Amino acid sequence: MPNRERKEGKCNARVKQIPEDWDVDEAYCNNPQGFRTGHLGEGRCYLHGGSTPKGMINAEKHGLYTKRQNYYKHRSDSERAWIDAVVESLLDDMPGGDDDPSFAKLQMVRNIAIDMHKAQNANDYIDQVGIVERDKTVGYTEDGRPIKEDQENTINIAYDRLTRTLTRQMKELGILDDPESQKAESQQNLADELSKLRAAREAGGES
Repeated sequence: MPNRERKEGKCNARVKQIPEDWDVDEAYCNNPQGFRTGHLGEGRCYLHGGSTPKGMINAEKHGLYTKRQNYYKHRSDSERAWIDAVVESLLDDMPGGDDDPSFAKLQMVRNIAIDMHKAQNANDYIDQVGIVERDKTVGYTEDGRPIKEDQENTINIAYDRLTRTLTRQMKELGILDDPESQKAESQQNLADELSKLRAAREAGGES
């Protein structure tokens, strides 16, 4: 059942089906913000564009939930140049990277470079919004009132997953040195450095 007017915490997209007994010209989606999407609590629901690349970009400024192809497409010239430079750097550091790598490996390196840029943006975004979301809407009472509590920022969880994936993929390609130390030089060290920054930020928040 839609709402007669926009409400806080709801998708609020205009809906076409309006109950016949309602004397209104417009009605609005009653689903929670980000319902059945990767950005629950923000933006449109899955029925109204929240799961599309455009919806993801509108909902999340950092781009963590945006498909790589669309993420790259929406970058500025300087940002795309940064990603392309990282691809070249990773190929130089990858064992056998200069020997005409397979398409699969080239695509994997390109994905790593895009994810590195995502991680960099996400790191800046988390610095702005904080690791803990205060008064996060986690549900609704039967009468529609939001239930709020402090929670770890879901973006931080996605960021952690991304940096772990970056480390694993670079080890698979032989870009990282000793898997135990997880150290690398130049551009490929970015994911590890971002993880250190995040750990330092968490330690600072606990003190």
